[in-house]
Amino acid sequence: MSVREPIKLKDLLEEGAVFNVNLDKPDVEDDPAEDLEYKETLSNFANFQVMGEDLQDEDTYIEGQPFEIISGKMENVAEGNVKKRVIREGYGDKPPDKSIVRVHYNAYIEYNAEPFDSTYARKRPHQFVINSGDVIIGLDIAVQSMRLNEKSQFLIQPAFAYGKLGCLHRVPAEAEVLFEIELIEIINAGAATTFQNLPAEKQKQFSFVYDYCLALCAKGKDLFGKNTLAAIKEYNTAVSKLEMAHMEDYNDECKQQELLLRLYTNLLVCYTKIEEPKKACTNFNKINELLRGTDIKISAKCYYNNAKCLRMLGEYNLAKKRLDKAYKLEPKNPDILAEMVVLENEQKKL
Repeated sequence: MSVREPIKLKDLLEEGAVFNVNLDKPDVEDDPAEDLEYKETLSNFANFQVMGEDLQDEDTYIEGQPFEIISGKMENVAEGNVKKRVIREGYGDKPPDKSIVRVHYNAYIEYNAEPFDSTYARKRPHQFVINSGDVIIGLDIAVQSMRLNEKSQFLIQPAFAYGKLGCLHRVPAEAEVLFEIELIEIINAGAATTFQNLPAEKQKQFSFVYDYCLALCAKGKDLFGKNTLAAIKEYNTAVSKLEMAHMEDYNDECKQQELLLRLYTNLLVCYTKIEEPKKACTNFNKINELLRGTDIKISAKCYYNNAKCLRMLGEYNLAKKRLDKAYKLEPKNPDILAEMVVLENEQKKL
């Protein structure tokens, strides 16, 4: 397993494995950290939480302490192959089958204070689909037992972790591992397939529409970079459904506007990428209208992409104004600085 992505236990056991803010990307996740930065950051998580910070009792996991001591404070989740200890209680339902989850975690081997893998060090949560074989079995089972915002420790036996092969120099063969996991988000991907079968009246109810649109947004994110047009289709479908949804209270309105902002932003980025500036500008205008009268400010990413599209349309003066606003928010952003040079050069040609 690369320290950047978990891999499938089946691949490890059967044949082994080989391990091998960008303004032009949708508003979904931060870019991974560079290798050197990642390795340096790992040291910051030595004994982080696993050392006992914020646990429910006064006992702490001290560097060099055997996992056996921690195990005695845990409960079985999967017949002894996965054991659990809750650090912070969560709320709501557990992730349903085939749902998309986003988690933060630190992963340790016994007696090592520094994690062998850390999403915190990579500066982005890991996303996977429940029961799809995307991650080691123990991690999948662990997350299935959690609720939103929960943070828990899990001891995972070798058969449900990295087995007889281990993971290069990072995880020894037949090693028990400790994962400390925080469940950040649950997206019911099944909503995307079941929504179309709902009665017409339910397809307008916000709770159903919202789950459906979250699933479409996640699907669009996965498609971006592979098939931008397909991503645009998913985003536009979500926008259409969300704009037509019937909302019953203020909370529904807030959730609708938050998701619409994400969708409009992603469409702005996608249309900019495929050089359809008019459609991109339409989505920027929707963002501007959505945020008017609120405390939320238009992001540098939105100003930057709108400026690029205005330049494509020959609206150089307005493009300059948008770019200046982006620069004011992020004066050291290399994409903004590069676009300033491009815009200046094109204006000189007039």
